[in-house]
Amino acid sequence: MKKMMTLVMMMTIAISAAAMPYNTARNEALFLADKMAYELGLTATQYEAVYEINLDYLLNVDTRADVFGFWWEVRNRDLRYVLSTWQYDRFMASEWFYRPVVWGTGG
Repeated sequence: MKKMMTLVMMMTIAISAAAMPYNTARNEALFLADKMAYELGLTATQYEAVYEINLDYLLNVDTRADVFGFWWEVRNRDLRYVLSTWQYDRFMASEWFYRPVVWGTGG
């Protein structure tokens, strides 16, 4: 049930066809960083880096192509440098971390 609630929260990230307002992206990036810190055991330094990486990604998602496009690849590449091997493997195995934005009808 807890995982389902998390998945639903992640799906709500992409709300509109335009880029997210800063406050919305900030809140979603904080939520995602908190969840990753809990699930992956992030250090304080990793937490800050993960938050910034996720915020950059969320602020740059404008279209359906952006969801798994250039900024998604940049996000995953940057996280590869921040996370340890076992953390990154767990990150990639967790759909709600690896693909945090779902594009629905119109946004």
